[in-house]
Amino acid sequence: MCDDEKHIIDWILDSTDNSRQKALFSSRKKSIRREHKKIPLDDQIKYCKECKCCWMTITRYMTNSKYIKYPKGHMPSIGKKRELCRICKGEINENS
Repeated sequence: MCDDEKHIIDWILDSTDNSRQKALFSSRKKSIRREHKKIPLDDQIKYCKECKCCWMTITRYMTNSKYIKYPKGHMPSIGKKRELCRICKGEINENS
């Protein structure tokens, strides 16, 4: 190799732009910041004292219903907020 020629790695380092790297790192930082804003799933699940089942309201993109009820015994009730479910309150039918 001639002394006048640049090594390929030196040429790549000189010719690349740092803006792409900075954009990549800033997008990673943004995604890390968003993770801390998420609400833990355990805080969203509630326990109904009347029917003794756990339930939660969910967003529309997950399913067609806005409400999910877990079968009795499938979800531990320790540490859950005690609140009547929508079925026991009479807001919705059990079939929907």
